[in-house]
Amino acid sequence: MRTGRLDTPADLLDLGADLQAQLIDWLWVGITAKDAGDVPVAAGLRNPGRVEVRAWWDDRLRNGRYLRAGQRLLHIDSVRDVRGHQAEQVLTCTELIGTPATYTATPGATALPCRVFLAYGVARPGQFSGAVEFVTELEAAVVEVGRPQPGAVFEVEGVAWRVAGLVETEDDRVVRRMWVKKV
Repeated sequence: MRTGRLDTPADLLDLGADLQAQLIDWLWVGITAKDAGDVPVAAGLRNPGRVEVRAWWDDRLRNGRYLRAGQRLLHIDSVRDVRGHQAEQVLTCTELIGTPATYTATPGATALPCRVFLAYGVARPGQFSGAVEFVTELEAAVVEVGRPQPGAVFEVEGVAWRVAGLVETEDDRVVRRMWVKKV
């Protein structure tokens, strides 16, 4: 392994049963872009460009966990023991990129830092007449905010957004999508 390239300290996180981030440990990693060439524009919190992470072999590095390196948040998609000697690992990760925000689950609760992606003018069937209405959709990382419910508030660039409803009743344990209204 290129030991000189393991120059980034990263927290290894897991999503607990209560959907709160649990810090497992920190470790040294090397982070590089995996894609060569043009990467499509992100249409959500997930960056379509893949990230390659190298690390010394550690059985705590598993698919579905997260690495937080500074302001970067990476979801581990795959972990490979490239030589089969339990000496080094190569991880393929999806980077979650968004606008810095804060999340407040209930009035008076502590505001938590998070990242969000806002999509304006998203068409959805109207609530009563079935006619199309255009609304704002917000995506947030489950590891940062859990599963927000209607009434929760996100503050993004000085603007408060209240969760009006959920896009889907389920999520993929990585990203939660919500309809929001400006407060």
